[in-house]
Amino acid sequence: MRSVIPGGLLLAIEGIDGCGKSSIALSLAQYCGEHGVRCVVSKEPTSVGPGAELRKSAATGRLSLEQEYSYFLADRSAHVERTIRPALAEGSIVLLDRYYWSTAAYQGIRGMDPLAILADNERFAPRPHGVLLLDLTPEAGLTLIRKRGDVPNTFEALNDLMRIREVFLHVHASTTYGHIIDATVPLRDVQTAALHIFLSIARQAAGASAEAEREFFQIPKAVE
Repeated sequence: MRSVIPGGLLLAIEGIDGCGKSSIALSLAQYCGEHGVRCVVSKEPTSVGPGAELRKSAATGRLSLEQEYSYFLADRSAHVERTIRPALAEGSIVLLDRYYWSTAAYQGIRGMDPLAILADNERFAPRPHGVLLLDLTPEAGLTLIRKRGDVPNTFEALNDLMRIREVFLHVHASTTYGHIIDATVPLRDVQTAALHIFLSIARQAAGASAEAEREFFQIPKAVE
Protein backbone atom coordinates (compact mmCIF):
# COMPACT_ATOMS: atom_id res chain seq x y z
CA MET A 1 0.00 0.00 0.00
CA ARG A 2 1.22 3.51 -0.78
CA SER A 3 0.51 7.02 0.45
CA VAL A 4 -0.79 9.64 -1.98
CA ILE A 5 -1.19 12.56 0.46
CA PRO A 6 1.81 13.85 2.41
CA GLY A 7 0.77 14.02 6.04
CA GLY A 8 -2.28 11.87 5.41
CA LEU A 9 -5.95 12.83 5.25
CA LEU A 10 -8.58 12.82 7.99
CA LEU A 11 -12.22 12.55 6.96
CA ALA A 12 -15.11 12.23 9.42
CA ILE A 13 -18.51 10.86 8.48
CA GLU A 14 -21.33 12.19 10.65
CA GLY A 15 -25.10 12.13 10.95
CA ILE A 16 -27.95 10.78 13.04
CA ASP A 17 -28.29 7.07 13.68
CA GLY A 18 -29.44 5.10 10.65
CA CYS A 19 -28.09 7.53 8.05
CA GLY A 20 -25.56 5.06 6.60
CA LYS A 21 -22.22 6.26 7.99
CA SER A 22 -20.69 2.78 8.20
CA SER A 23 -21.70 1.93 4.63
CA ILE A 24 -20.14 5.12 3.28
CA ALA A 25 -16.93 4.61 5.27
CA LEU A 26 -16.60 1.09 3.87
CA SER A 27 -17.31 2.19 0.29
CA LEU A 28 -14.60 4.88 0.47
CA ALA A 29 -12.18 2.41 2.06
CA GLN A 30 -12.90 -0.02 -0.77
CA TYR A 31 -12.06 2.69 -3.31
CA CYS A 32 -8.73 3.29 -1.55
CA GLY A 33 -7.99 -0.43 -1.39
CA GLU A 34 -8.74 -0.92 -5.08
CA HIS A 35 -6.15 1.78 -5.85
CA GLY A 36 -3.54 0.42 -3.46
CA VAL A 37 -3.75 3.46 -1.19
CA ARG A 38 -3.14 3.15 2.53
CA CYS A 39 -6.39 3.66 4.44
CA VAL A 40 -7.55 3.22 8.03
CA VAL A 41 -11.21 2.99 9.03
CA SER A 42 -12.09 3.60 12.67
CA LYS A 43 -15.16 4.33 14.74
CA GLU A 44 -16.18 6.29 17.81
CA PRO A 45 -16.87 5.54 20.55
CA THR A 46 -14.11 2.96 20.44
CA SER A 47 -14.55 -0.51 21.92
CA VAL A 48 -12.07 -0.19 24.79
CA GLY A 49 -11.92 1.68 28.10
CA PRO A 50 -14.25 4.70 28.26
CA GLY A 51 -15.52 3.89 24.77
CA ALA A 52 -16.72 0.49 25.91
CA GLU A 53 -18.54 2.10 28.84
CA LEU A 54 -20.26 4.53 26.47
CA ARG A 55 -21.36 1.69 24.20
CA LYS A 56 -22.71 -0.19 27.21
CA SER A 57 -24.69 2.88 28.32
CA ALA A 58 -26.55 2.89 24.99
CA ALA A 59 -28.34 -0.24 26.19
CA THR A 60 -28.39 0.29 29.96
CA GLY A 61 -29.22 4.01 30.16
CA ARG A 62 -27.48 7.34 29.62
CA LEU A 63 -24.79 8.44 32.03
CA SER A 64 -24.90 11.87 33.66
CA LEU A 65 -23.95 14.64 31.23
CA GLU A 66 -20.71 15.35 33.09
CA GLN A 67 -19.62 11.71 33.17
CA GLU A 68 -20.72 11.04 29.59
CA TYR A 69 -18.79 14.03 28.27
CA SER A 70 -15.66 13.14 30.26
CA TYR A 71 -15.81 9.60 28.86
CA PHE A 72 -16.10 10.90 25.30
CA LEU A 73 -13.10 13.19 25.78
CA ALA A 74 -11.01 10.42 27.36
CA ASP A 75 -11.98 7.93 24.67
CA ARG A 76 -11.20 10.39 21.88
CA SER A 77 -7.87 11.42 23.41
CA ALA A 78 -6.76 7.77 23.53
CA HIS A 79 -8.10 7.19 20.01
CA VAL A 80 -6.14 10.17 18.69
CA GLU A 81 -2.88 9.01 20.24
CA ARG A 82 -3.35 5.29 19.59
CA THR A 83 -4.81 5.33 16.08
CA ILE A 84 -5.42 8.67 14.37
CA ARG A 85 -2.09 10.49 14.73
CA PRO A 86 0.06 7.41 13.96
CA ALA A 87 -1.99 6.68 10.84
CA LEU A 88 -1.72 10.26 9.61
CA ALA A 89 2.03 10.23 10.31
CA GLU A 90 2.29 7.24 7.95
CA GLY A 91 0.44 9.18 5.25
CA SER A 92 -2.74 7.12 5.57
CA ILE A 93 -6.24 8.22 4.70
CA VAL A 94 -8.19 7.99 7.94
CA LEU A 95 -11.96 7.53 7.70
CA LEU A 96 -13.87 8.02 10.94
CA ASP A 97 -17.40 6.77 11.56
CA ARG A 98 -18.27 9.59 14.01
CA TYR A 99 -15.89 12.12 15.53
CA TYR A 100 -16.34 15.22 17.63
CA TRP A 101 -19.27 16.68 15.66
CA SER A 102 -21.27 13.79 17.12
CA THR A 103 -20.23 14.80 20.62
CA ALA A 104 -21.33 18.36 19.87
CA ALA A 105 -24.72 17.08 18.68
CA TYR A 106 -25.50 14.38 21.25
CA GLN A 107 -24.21 16.30 24.27
CA GLY A 108 -25.39 19.59 22.82
CA ILE A 109 -29.04 18.56 23.19
CA ARG A 110 -28.37 17.89 26.88
CA GLY A 111 -27.47 21.53 27.51
CA MET A 112 -23.85 22.01 26.44
CA ASP A 113 -22.80 24.61 23.87
CA PRO A 114 -22.03 22.66 20.66
CA LEU A 115 -19.44 25.14 19.45
CA ALA A 116 -17.71 25.11 22.85
CA ILE A 117 -17.54 21.32 22.52
CA LEU A 118 -15.81 21.72 19.16
CA ALA A 119 -13.30 24.12 20.72
CA ASP A 120 -12.65 21.71 23.62
CA ASN A 121 -11.92 18.86 21.24
CA GLU A 122 -9.76 20.85 18.84
CA ARG A 123 -7.34 21.55 21.69
CA PHE A 124 -6.11 17.95 21.41
CA ALA A 125 -7.82 16.28 18.43
CA PRO A 126 -6.79 17.10 14.85
CA ARG A 127 -9.43 18.93 12.86
CA PRO A 128 -10.57 16.80 9.93
CA HIS A 129 -9.81 17.92 6.39
CA GLY A 130 -13.50 17.44 5.78
CA VAL A 131 -16.74 16.18 7.32
CA LEU A 132 -19.41 14.37 5.33
CA LEU A 133 -22.74 15.07 7.05
CA LEU A 134 -25.26 12.48 5.90
CA ASP A 135 -28.61 14.16 6.34
CA LEU A 136 -32.02 12.51 6.60
CA THR A 137 -35.10 12.78 8.77
CA PRO A 138 -35.15 11.01 12.14
CA GLU A 139 -38.19 9.01 11.02
CA ALA A 140 -36.24 7.66 8.05
CA GLY A 141 -33.25 6.93 10.27
CA LEU A 142 -35.31 4.90 12.73
CA THR A 143 -36.93 3.00 9.85
CA LEU A 144 -33.48 2.04 8.56
CA ILE A 145 -32.33 1.01 12.05
CA ARG A 146 -35.30 -1.35 12.38
CA LYS A 147 -34.92 -2.60 8.80
CA ARG A 148 -31.41 -3.85 9.55
CA GLY A 149 -32.81 -5.77 12.53
CA ASP A 150 -31.64 -3.47 15.34
CA VAL A 151 -33.66 -2.00 18.19
CA PRO A 152 -33.22 1.77 18.75
CA ASN A 153 -31.12 2.42 21.87
CA THR A 154 -31.17 5.19 24.47
CA PHE A 155 -29.34 7.56 22.09
CA GLU A 156 -32.00 7.06 19.40
CA ALA A 157 -35.34 8.41 20.70
CA LEU A 158 -37.27 10.19 17.95
CA ASN A 159 -37.57 13.56 19.68
CA ASP A 160 -33.88 13.50 20.56
CA LEU A 161 -32.90 12.62 16.99
CA MET A 162 -34.89 15.60 15.70
CA ARG A 163 -32.94 17.93 17.98
CA ILE A 164 -29.64 16.16 17.20
CA ARG A 165 -30.20 16.70 13.51
CA GLU A 166 -30.79 20.41 14.17
CA VAL A 167 -27.51 20.66 16.09
CA PHE A 168 -25.61 18.90 13.30
CA LEU A 169 -27.01 21.43 10.81
CA HIS A 170 -26.12 24.29 13.18
CA VAL A 171 -22.54 23.04 13.52
CA HIS A 172 -22.29 22.66 9.75
CA ALA A 173 -23.49 26.24 9.24
CA SER A 174 -20.96 27.49 11.81
CA THR A 175 -17.91 25.83 10.24
CA THR A 176 -16.26 25.78 6.82
CA TYR A 177 -15.15 22.20 6.30
CA GLY A 178 -18.44 20.26 6.28
CA HIS A 179 -20.36 18.92 3.30
CA ILE A 180 -24.03 17.95 3.50
CA ILE A 181 -25.10 14.86 1.56
CA ASP A 182 -28.75 13.97 1.07
CA ALA A 183 -29.03 10.50 2.63
CA THR A 184 -32.69 10.02 1.67
CA VAL A 185 -31.76 8.95 -1.87
CA PRO A 186 -30.73 5.38 -2.79
CA LEU A 187 -27.46 4.22 -1.19
CA ARG A 188 -25.68 4.08 -4.56
CA ASP A 189 -26.39 7.78 -5.07
CA VAL A 190 -25.16 8.60 -1.56
CA GLN A 191 -21.96 6.63 -2.26
CA THR A 192 -21.43 8.51 -5.53
CA ALA A 193 -21.88 11.90 -3.87
CA ALA A 194 -19.56 10.90 -1.02
CA LEU A 195 -16.86 9.74 -3.44
CA HIS A 196 -17.01 12.99 -5.42
CA ILE A 197 -16.62 15.09 -2.27
CA PHE A 198 -13.97 12.79 -0.78
CA LEU A 199 -11.80 12.99 -3.92
CA SER A 200 -12.20 16.77 -4.07
CA ILE A 201 -11.03 17.10 -0.46
CA ALA A 202 -8.20 14.62 -1.05
CA ARG A 203 -7.06 16.39 -4.22
CA GLN A 204 -6.84 19.70 -2.37
CA ALA A 205 -4.92 18.12 0.52
CA ALA A 206 -2.52 16.36 -1.84
CA GLY A 207 -1.57 19.49 -3.75
CA ALA A 208 1.15 18.73 -6.32
CA SER A 209 1.04 15.06 -5.37
CA ALA A 210 -2.42 14.80 -6.91
CA GLU A 211 -0.97 15.23 -10.40
CA ALA A 212 1.51 12.42 -9.85
CA GLU A 213 -1.30 10.14 -8.62
CA ARG A 214 -3.86 11.27 -11.17
CA GLU A 215 -5.56 7.88 -11.47
CA PHE A 216 -6.57 7.86 -7.81
CA PHE A 217 -7.91 11.41 -7.78
CA GLN A 218 -9.99 11.21 -10.97
CA ILE A 219 -13.69 10.41 -10.63
CA PRO A 220 -14.28 6.97 -12.17
CA LYS A 221 -16.43 7.20 -15.30
CA ALA A 222 -18.79 4.60 -13.88
CA VAL A 223 -19.90 7.05 -11.16
CA GLU A 224 -19.68 10.38 -13.02
